[in-house]
Amino acid sequence: MFASIIAKPRGGLWDNPDFLRLWAAQSLSAIGTRFTREGLPIIAALSLGATAMDLGLLIALSALPGVLLSPFVGAWIDRTRRRRVLILADMARAAALLTLPVAAWLDAITIGQVMGVATIVALFSMVFQTADNAYLPSVIEKDQLLEGNSKLATTDAVAEVVGPATAGVAIQLLTAPFAILFDALSYLWSAVLLASIRRPEKPVEMGEQAPDLWRETAEGLRFVFGHPTLRPLTLCFATLMFSLSVFAPLYVLFAVRELGIPPGILGFVIALGGISAVIGARLSARVGKGIAPRKLLITVLVIYGLGTSFIPLAQGPLWLAVTLLCMGQLFGDGLYVVLHTHMAALRQQVTPDALRGREGGVVHLLSVGLGLVAALVAGFLADIIGIRPILWAGALGIFVSALWLLRMPNVSADKFS
Repeated sequence: MFASIIAKPRGGLWDNPDFLRLWAAQSLSAIGTRFTREGLPIIAALSLGATAMDLGLLIALSALPGVLLSPFVGAWIDRTRRRRVLILADMARAAALLTLPVAAWLDAITIGQVMGVATIVALFSMVFQTADNAYLPSVIEKDQLLEGNSKLATTDAVAEVVGPATAGVAIQLLTAPFAILFDALSYLWSAVLLASIRRPEKPVEMGEQAPDLWRETAEGLRFVFGHPTLRPLTLCFATLMFSLSVFAPLYVLFAVRELGIPPGILGFVIALGGISAVIGARLSARVGKGIAPRKLLITVLVIYGLGTSFIPLAQGPLWLAVTLLCMGQLFGDGLYVVLHTHMAALRQQVTPDALRGREGGVVHLLSVGLGLVAALVAGFLADIIGIRPILWAGALGIFVSALWLLRMPNVSADKFS
């Protein structure tokens, strides 16, 4: 499978060297993000004796600044060169991470420093993702957006498998603080690749009014919620992320405590999700050829909801519980990638270049912000009424999110390719 990803076919974006550099940079950034996600909690838990509350604060503090600032970051991205923002984000993350091995060498690392580094890395990861979404149409043609997003989704899915595995091996061999050094170097190499892109960006459209982030942020919100396609698309994605975030704090507890699945077997089950995501990314550009976007997205969401329902359905003897969880992983992760790829391409097609940063900021604000709320609420309610009913509510939310798309214009398939 992975050999087919690496093999170079002819034609299409394979003949665009600037896209290949962007793709390689995005791949390094994606792996680095997963490496950091696994590595920083391990540093806190193993090296600093962090408590469960410390780890909860680590996760919350790392996500909160990005949620609060994402609309303003989007407005800023629309006022500057996106490639410069991508390079800045890589350099900032590398600099923050480099402080950890230095502090470990001096035996001066603290839980406060780890939280600070996690916050900086998460914030600039949000900046990178928002700018990356806005920058892609500057490197490829409009009719190549679906192919481009499909290729980026492929490496993002591979990173979900490779990143944590690489982090685990490096941490075991070098200890967590020094393994982070390789993570920092991946961001630096990503910055070098971005700096080598030759295709010039379009000049930034400054408009007649003086720069004003508050006004421009409000313009972005009005644009998204006033657009006949973006409004239902954004609300659908926000509702979907709220529903999926219900699973984040409960999935492992459900599998280990209620179903009695050993950690080794559970790791295999979760790995199937990564493989499914890679397959979904590879097929996403081909799926839905000749199908109108609204019909395609609703169909994928419904099937995705059915696949996810295998998770709360899991019960009985070990073999049956594992089989049902595997079904949820195989049908769930791949379909999510297909859905996300088509949504991203459609958003890029209907959003003017001058507003792409703000549009991405609004999407991040709603999806990640509601995701944080869902994770906290799910954990609280699960202690009261149990884990399985909450997981069923999350699966039901996937079907509910599809209802927003009924308000989306039924654009013909030939306008979306």
